[in-house]
Amino acid sequence: MKKELISIACGIMLISAALPNIVAAEVLQPISGDIQGSIVQNVSSNVGLSLKQPLGVAAVPGSNDLIIVQSASGTISKWSNGTLQTIAGKGNTGYSDGQSAEALFNHPTYTAADSKGNIYISDTDNHVIRKIEGGTVYTLAGTGVAGYKDGQPNAAQFSSPGGLAIDSNNNLYVADTLNHVIRKVTPEGVVTTFAGQQGNDGAYLDGAVASAKFNEPVGLTFDESGNLYVADSGNQMIRLIKGSKVETFAGKSTTVDPVTGYMAGGFQNGDRLSALFNRPRGLAYADGVLLIADSLNHRVRAIQKDGKVITVAGQSTAGDRVGALDDVMFNQPSGIALVSGKLYVTDTLNNKLKVLDLDVQALKPLRSEADLLDAVPLLPAGKNMQVWLDGVQVKLNTFNLPLQESGKIYLPVRALFSSWGADISWNVVNKETVISKGDWTLSLKPDASQKVQILKGTLYVAADYLPTISSFMQVYDEDSHAIVLESGL
Repeated sequence: MKKELISIACGIMLISAALPNIVAAEVLQPISGDIQGSIVQNVSSNVGLSLKQPLGVAAVPGSNDLIIVQSASGTISKWSNGTLQTIAGKGNTGYSDGQSAEALFNHPTYTAADSKGNIYISDTDNHVIRKIEGGTVYTLAGTGVAGYKDGQPNAAQFSSPGGLAIDSNNNLYVADTLNHVIRKVTPEGVVTTFAGQQGNDGAYLDGAVASAKFNEPVGLTFDESGNLYVADSGNQMIRLIKGSKVETFAGKSTTVDPVTGYMAGGFQNGDRLSALFNRPRGLAYADGVLLIADSLNHRVRAIQKDGKVITVAGQSTAGDRVGALDDVMFNQPSGIALVSGKLYVTDTLNNKLKVLDLDVQALKPLRSEADLLDAVPLLPAGKNMQVWLDGVQVKLNTFNLPLQESGKIYLPVRALFSSWGADISWNVVNKETVISKGDWTLSLKPDASQKVQILKGTLYVAADYLPTISSFMQVYDEDSHAIVLESGL
C-alpha cells in the first residue's frame, strides 16, 4: 500500500547564494557559560517572519551563515548575524518559477549546493527539484506530477523527493522518498536511478545497487571518500552506498507493521548494528563521525569512529527546553548542520533553530535515566524484580534473586557480572572479589557500610553503590518493578 510521506524530514549540505531582501530578524540568545553541549535557542524580537516548520539547514561555504528551508511557509531563508532573510519563495503554497521573491514552493524540505554556488531544493509536494541561480528559481528536473521516470529534465519524474547531496563532480543525488530509490541528476538535469528498486511499497534488501531496496529514504550525506550515507527512515536504519554495493551501516531489522509497511522504531545505543532508531532523517558527517536527527526519538544521535551509537542531546519525550545537555528537549528534530564547531538543529515542531558547541572528536554520550529506560523492552511487573544490564535482561533463579533490605536494592554479584561476560575471581591477599572485563576491573568486599553484603550465603552489592565506584549507571522503574543498569563501557 502506498504510504504518505511525513513532511517533517530534512537533510543537510553546504550551499551558497545571492541573498536579497531582508524581511525579518530573529536573535539567537546564548545561554551563560561555555560548557560543551550547552544549547541556545532563537528568541523572537521585532519579528515579521518567524520560523515555520524549519526542516533542512545547511552552512554557506566560507562563512558562518546558514540556509534554512521552512516547509510550512514554503520559503528558503538565510540566517546571518542575527537576522533572517528570505532568499526565495513568497510565503504561500504553489508552483511557480521565476524571480526568487516571486517563486512558489509546495512544502520544500532539503537543500544542497554545487561548487559554483547554485542552490538546489527538494520541492517535495511539487515532486520536482528546483534550482536557485542568480536570483532566479527554475525547475531543474521533474514534471510537477508524482511518478517515476529517468531521462531528460522535462520528462523525468519523482515522488516526494527528499534529501539532497552533491558529489565532487557537481552531480546531485536525491532521496526519491516515495519511489524508495536514490536518484542521480547531472548538472544538466538528466536523471538516472543510482540505487534501489522502485516500487509503490518500500522494502529492505542489501546488495548490489541495482537490486537493493529502501523504504522511504530521507537524509543523505557523503563522507570524505565519496561513500553516501542514507537515512532509510521507513526501515529505521542508516544505509551506506559504497562503490556498487548497499549495506546496512547502523540499525537492525524489526517487525514490519502490515498496515504502514514500516519497521518498528525503537531506541537503543551501543554497537551500531544493534542500535535502534525511530524515523532517522537529517544527517551530517565530519571526521569519521556521523550525526543523525533521530526525529521520533526526539534526539540527536551520533555514530562514532569505534562504531558505537550514542545520544548527543534530547530526551525520550517531546518538549522545548535548552541549557545543559541532560535538560535539552526537542520536538521532532529534522535537520542538522555542522558549522565552525557548532551543531545546528532544526527543532521542527517547536519552530526553532537550536545550536550546541560540538567537538566531534571529543563527544561524550548523554546518559540519562530516560535513556536507560527507553533502551530496554521492560516486561509487565511481576513478583520478582527484573534486572537489565546494557540492554540485556539478566536471567536469575530463585537462589540469586535481587533482594530489598533496609530500603536498598541488592544485586547478586556473581550472577549479575557473569551474565555480562565478566571474569570473577577471589583475591586471597585482600580478601575481596575481583570482577574484570577487558581493561575494566572492580573489587568488592563486605564492610561495615553494608553497601556490599553476604546475604543468604551469596555476595550482594547495593545497586545505588555501583555508580559511586564505577562507570555504571542505574535506575529503578517502580511501575515495571525493574532495575536497569548501563556499564558505560
